[in-house]
Amino acid sequence: MVDMRNHYEYEVGHFENAIEIPSDTFREQLPMAVKMLDDKREKNIIMYCTGGIRCEKASAYMLYKGFKNVFHLEGGIINYVNSVKEKNLENKFHGKNFVFDQRLGEKVTDEIISKCHQCGKPADTHVNCANDACHLLFIQCDECKENYESCCSKECQDIIHLPPEEQKKLRAGVDKGRNVFNKSKARMSRISKN
Repeated sequence: MVDMRNHYEYEVGHFENAIEIPSDTFREQLPMAVKMLDDKREKNIIMYCTGGIRCEKASAYMLYKGFKNVFHLEGGIINYVNSVKEKNLENKFHGKNFVFDQRLGEKVTDEIISKCHQCGKPADTHVNCANDACHLLFIQCDECKENYESCCSKECQDIIHLPPEEQKKLRAGVDKGRNVFNKSKARMSRISKN
């Protein structure tokens, strides 16, 4: 099983024993998947994603790159979860399915498999930093949400208390719309220290 979603989606929920292709974008993921799975060219590979589009494209790409037995989960996790409920089947997906609306997640099981990026307690709620100059997407528990006022760091918490004109100056010309917490980036050390 290969998860073709972004790292922050995998972090809150995934199938049992699924392989994560840890990237920020689908474009980065395709060559990474080929490299990571190179020794499995003759094995059965099942790719999945949220709604079935990315994994369908990824499975076609893998076949193009010489993999023999590549399949994808039709309709993605959304269809899988609906089928499991309708047919009363055993569920093999754990945690939450990340969704791209204001909810930022839909519980599939009651398990919390991820941790707050600030304190390390079990948590699975994605939030965007309240500092519009940052807007980092990260996981935050209720206690840290209260302590940090929905911000990713004390630095951002200080900024949200500045007058609106000063905040606007700080974010002028800065695009943070796709800024996500990534364990592999140096930004993690700044967040975990605050």
